[in-house]
Amino acid sequence: MSSSPSSHADPGRGSVPFAVGVDLDGAGAHPAAARATGLTDEELVSGARLARTVRHAENAGFTFATFADALLAAEPGSRASARLDAVTRAAFVARTTTAIGLVPVVDTTYPEPFHVSSQIASLDHATAGRAGWLATVMPGEATAAAYGRAPVPAADLAREARDVVRAVRDLWDSWEDDAVVRDVATGRYLDRDRLHYVDFEGESFAVKGPSIVPRPPQGRPVVLATQDTVAAESEDAAGGPLVDVVLVGGSDASRVRAAGTAARDAGSPRAVTAVDVVLDAGGRDAAARLAELDAERAWDDGGRLRYVGDAAGLVALLQELAAGASDGDGSLDGVRLLPAVLDVDLPVLARDVLPALRAARLTASPRPGATLRDHLGLARPASRFDTRLSA
Repeated sequence: MSSSPSSHADPGRGSVPFAVGVDLDGAGAHPAAARATGLTDEELVSGARLARTVRHAENAGFTFATFADALLAAEPGSRASARLDAVTRAAFVARTTTAIGLVPVVDTTYPEPFHVSSQIASLDHATAGRAGWLATVMPGEATAAAYGRAPVPAADLAREARDVVRAVRDLWDSWEDDAVVRDVATGRYLDRDRLHYVDFEGESFAVKGPSIVPRPPQGRPVVLATQDTVAAESEDAAGGPLVDVVLVGGSDASRVRAAGTAARDAGSPRAVTAVDVVLDAGGRDAAARLAELDAERAWDDGGRLRYVGDAAGLVALLQELAAGASDGDGSLDGVRLLPAVLDVDLPVLARDVLPALRAARLTASPRPGATLRDHLGLARPASRFDTRLSA
């Protein structure tokens, strides 16, 4: 088997379309979305509804979908907080999709790194290489208590996140690509010489390994994280960046582009920003829709860019953010849209926004059979434990 390129090889941004992701959590990103749509508790966690929504996003041509997660309810007793865990939802729709990347949010603070590694690796196998991992931190004593763990001090959250990402990536590498031999004549399933102990020692945990799941189809599923979660300049044992896609923030386009440039200068392979979206829809003005939703419960932008208006204005904003991406000189490689109310905003995105971006040759629909790494222009990494690469 031929060796794979290194984890930080870059096939060239200019050859890769601008990525457009979408968050598909619950009824929408606005905390009052469930009330606005009148969804029942059962509908909010319905597998059939989830599958329809993800298929809609895939048919619209979104590059990837994210699935938010949290152990604790954002609003105790509220239907808006009803959800199944993100990896379960992503795995459920793996069999109903063929092209869109599936990126669950998974906390780095309290779950066991070995379990996180196995879950995301299994998702990558289930999707034939379309899995990603949005790595987050989970501050607060209530979450720690729910896990039965001592709280991680706020000052240690980023360090803990970096350790977890390193351990998980090492576990993905602990099986070489051809460790599974399936030799019927000899009854051998594995080549034991191609399985490796990771022997990871962090400040608060250790992982021996190897993984219990064969190496994922992508080698390593795509890792996304915010700038303050796992610093872009943090490196793995092979000297490459820990995170494939850094999520940058900013309250306007110029700040977002500056943050994207800074992330690239710090060594991030890709930079993406999140955009809250409220659109004119159903004969109603976007600003009026947002005011009505905020009257139920205010929507904190978390320092993100927010767009409120018609579809044409959103297309113009995305074109501004994507400026230079087609020739590799842009400061951003994509966006992650957070529709306020999925049942209202997603149809407008599918009908009026994605087609306009494709017509402008800024983005392209994901291809069945390609991996999420392919769609983001990221090289498939070799296992860092494969001694034949340095032989």
